[in-house]
Amino acid sequence: MLTTLAAPAFAKTWHIEDGNITVKAGETKGTNKVSQGANQEVEDTDTIITNREDKASSNTVTIDAGSDKVEVTLQDVNIKADSGSALTSKGDVTLTLKGDNSFTGGISGNSSYDLSGISSSGSLTISGGETDSLTAQGGSGENGGDGIFSFGRVAISGGTVNATGGVGSSRNGGSGIYSSNSSVTISGGTVNAAGGNGNFSGGCGIYNSGSLIISDGTVNATGGNGKDGYGGYGISSSDVAISGGTVNANGGDSKDGYGGNGISSSSGVAISDGTVNANGGDSKNGSGGSGIFSFDRVAAISGGTVNANGGNGGSGDGIRSFAPVAISGGAVTANGGSGNSSGGNGIYSRNDIDLSGSLELTAKAGSPNGKALSQKGSELDLDTIKDKLGPGAKVTATDADGKVIDQIPIPRPVEPEESSSSSDGGSAAPSAPAFSLPGLTVTDKDGQRISYTSTQSGNTLTVCVGRLTASFRISLAALRQLRAEGIETITFQTVLCSTTLSVDELLAMGGEDAEAVLTHRFTDSSLTVG
Repeated sequence: MLTTLAAPAFAKTWHIEDGNITVKAGETKGTNKVSQGANQEVEDTDTIITNREDKASSNTVTIDAGSDKVEVTLQDVNIKADSGSALTSKGDVTLTLKGDNSFTGGISGNSSYDLSGISSSGSLTISGGETDSLTAQGGSGENGGDGIFSFGRVAISGGTVNATGGVGSSRNGGSGIYSSNSSVTISGGTVNAAGGNGNFSGGCGIYNSGSLIISDGTVNATGGNGKDGYGGYGISSSDVAISGGTVNANGGDSKDGYGGNGISSSSGVAISDGTVNANGGDSKNGSGGSGIFSFDRVAAISGGTVNANGGNGGSGDGIRSFAPVAISGGAVTANGGSGNSSGGNGIYSRNDIDLSGSLELTAKAGSPNGKALSQKGSELDLDTIKDKLGPGAKVTATDADGKVIDQIPIPRPVEPEESSSSSDGGSAAPSAPAFSLPGLTVTDKDGQRISYTSTQSGNTLTVCVGRLTASFRISLAALRQLRAEGIETITFQTVLCSTTLSVDELLAMGGEDAEAVLTHRFTDSSLTVG
């Protein structure tokens, strides 16, 4: 009797010098099918691709996950493609880094953009340890190729990723990381993304037409230099949300056009924690770029340390927005750039500059005629916002020479000594507004209690929290107590949303044991009473 057994899948190391490598999802979960030369669709587990020799190979890697998922380990791979991309991925692909890996796109004499170090048309995830790295270099041509190009999501969670755009010999430089119609998330590791120089415009360090979310790690994003057009942006994304880590974003310089923005967004910038250094590029014959630019929605800062500097050459603003600029916390420095005929502004808004909470802000005008805080074309009068500031807040506006032109310090409350008491026998209380109130809580998106700041101005109680999503919760019994103390309205402020409610209307909506819950999700709000 003849018995036939299925050949088991095995782990094999594939050397790129032996030919082009194609990896597909296997029929069994956790397996891949690898093809190289005469070895076609070999079932494999824990696929590892490496180099046998130190010098770069011109052979390329293609990973096609189809509707499945493929995971591949890159171990000291070195590829320099003759044309096209060094590594191409399709579908849901995860690259695990071991050692130092390098992928360089090909060189083209025409206007082709398909010269990326890595090109993806699906979801691309990159991870590695502290000593592991990936270098993705876009090829050069009339238009430079991108270091990493993706039509889908890009997620980086560890290792060191160096992504550099190629030089555009007659047109535009490539971007370090370019993602279209999806998100880029960075949650760890170190990302060095640099746009290539261009004869017209420089490439962006990171370009994304969706959402850029940075929660941890170190990100260094630098735009390439341009000649007749723009300097590349350090970061350009529809939405930018930074909640941790360190971000250094520098716009590229331009000769006859505009300097690039450090961080540029078409739909909104939200910074809630971490350290952000954003610098606009300089321009010789045009205008300097802005440190942070938000076009259509709020530029909101609620925490962390932010240093934003406009580029030199004229009109480079530290922070610039056509929508409101809202700062409710953190330590912020915004400096306008200098120019021959016009100076940039520390902060510029065509709408409102909304300052509140316990922020520390220094805004400096650019030379020769910039403003420190330009709101709707006029210098902001700090007396109009002082009632919204919390304990420890300090706002300073200076001219181009650093001379203070306006300042508001709000002293922090002095906590009473435990043994002290008032003349009527009660405990002494701080003179400043309390940070928490009985019966009032604020929770995060997971329902966990978080700290908040509360201030009172006249008959309005304002509760601030530096989150994109949070819920304000208060019992109607606590509302009745606040109403008895003269509070008529309550304002709840998160990073991108502010809602004001009437205490009387809330009390009319529920019974004695009811609770009012006001939830903010980004710019949306919802209220329930029950």
